[in-house]
Amino acid sequence: MDRQFAALQKTLKEDASLGAVRLVTVSFDPVTDTPAVLRAHAKTLGADFTRWTFLTGDRDDIDRFASRFGVSISRALDDPLNITHNLRTAIIGADGRLVKVYTGNEWSPDQILADLRPVVGAN
Repeated sequence: MDRQFAALQKTLKEDASLGAVRLVTVSFDPVTDTPAVLRAHAKTLGADFTRWTFLTGDRDDIDRFASRFGVSISRALDDPLNITHNLRTAIIGADGRLVKVYTGNEWSPDQILADLRPVVGAN
């Protein structure tokens, strides 16, 4: 999914009408995905940190946050690194309103842009 965000980021940089759009990646694995690990991962993707944020945090807070978007997370009791989860990508308006949720990672940057443009008033 992050590779798709990297492609999307390129278009966002090129189109001034999308200048207010931000990308957020949330890790569900705070044990492994420390801020330093996420920062290194972001750099390998060429992430523009002024536009793209990588988040982690307390496991329970992450799980509560994720559930609001329909993400279900299962963690093995005997191995904190054994995590299974589905994927969601959400478009959230500047007013905090949930506009659209994509299930899985079968969306394309063009699909996101088509749904995003009316939200930000871009042509």
